[in-house]
Amino acid sequence: MKFRRYSDNSFSAATSSPEETFSLGETLGENICPGLLLLLKGTLGMGKTKFTQGIGAALGAFGVKSPTFVIMREYDVGTPLLHVDLYRIDDEAEIESLGIEEYLEEGFAAAVEWAEKWKNPPDECRIDVEFAGNGENRLLTFTLRGEEARGTFEALAENIEKGSQTEEF
Repeated sequence: MKFRRYSDNSFSAATSSPEETFSLGETLGENICPGLLLLLKGTLGMGKTKFTQGIGAALGAFGVKSPTFVIMREYDVGTPLLHVDLYRIDDEAEIESLGIEEYLEEGFAAAVEWAEKWKNPPDECRIDVEFAGNGENRLLTFTLRGEEARGTFEALAENIEKGSQTEEF
């Protein structure tokens, strides 16, 4: 895995396999905080669900599945996890009616796939993750959007940097 820091609020990690993308999710899951909103953005097949499976595994939720058809899945673990997939939703009012913000207030961490569809997400405790790549190679760019997520963001960056190569990619 490769790591690159862009600013105090942004860094990228490059993975070369689904297993590395899963592992990156596990690293985030080990540092997750209640109320954290993760907005996962990227096209079909970029590894958003694989990444979320890693988060779930770190929290003790094994068998995390894509919620494409059910829209949302809850996992009752140490820090409860809400996994949302907005792929089939086109209306902002429908997104708001899901009550994601209420889950965050109740202490859930939420991973939201196809988050680019959500026009006005809260940003108090938020990290955006952009997925790009081809084949099995992925570039995940993490951007801090809410200062309440700073601890998770910095711990994630530090843990990735320790176990990676820091070089141009």
